[in-house]
Amino acid sequence: MAHHYITEAEKSYRSLLYGECRKLFAGNPIPSHDHRHHERVWVNASLLLERLYSAGMATDSRLAVKAIVAAFYHDTGLTVNHGADHGRESRAICSLFLKKHGFTPEESLEILDAVEMHDNKEYPGLNDPSSLASVISVADDMEAFGEEGIERYTEIYSMRGIKPGEMPGLIITNVSSRFNHLKSTYHMFPDLVEEMQVRAEIVTSHFIQQLK
Repeated sequence: MAHHYITEAEKSYRSLLYGECRKLFAGNPIPSHDHRHHERVWVNASLLLERLYSAGMATDSRLAVKAIVAAFYHDTGLTVNHGADHGRESRAICSLFLKKHGFTPEESLEILDAVEMHDNKEYPGLNDPSSLASVISVADDMEAFGEEGIERYTEIYSMRGIKPGEMPGLIITNVSSRFNHLKSTYHMFPDLVEEMQVRAEIVTSHFIQQLK
């Protein structure tokens, strides 16, 4: 059974956020990164939060609320900017939601920073496993692994104008960076690391074959 902070966050916000996110992508079809992607990232984030709460590594009663909002807004900037720097637009879109729903300035800043920086794969300062920024960044990384990750990379890299011949090398490097960060941040959960390694290797193996 999920931790009560998580169930409370879902009860209060999941339906609302899913609807808001779906509306944003209604006229901007990006199957690999639309509202369904955002929901999957929230599921990943909730799994991380469950582990953190259970281990006593997270005690902030509002962390789950902040995480569900950040998860459902992190890629909304793709509706206006397909580039890797879309986090700035996501931040602006998310800020409108936060203003309407009474989040404190401190909470808003934490959420907006996590949203804007989620796709910076240099991971500056993201070494605290219980921080909102780490949870959202890694939850998004987890969604890039597995069979669905192959489709996700192919679609978004194509939208960014990357040539097919250049994709495999770039994707392999990106997947490796994502997995290594997950491993270093959440090494205290070896079963999670092992599961994600298998899923990451599905993606890298696919694109390694394309290099041959």
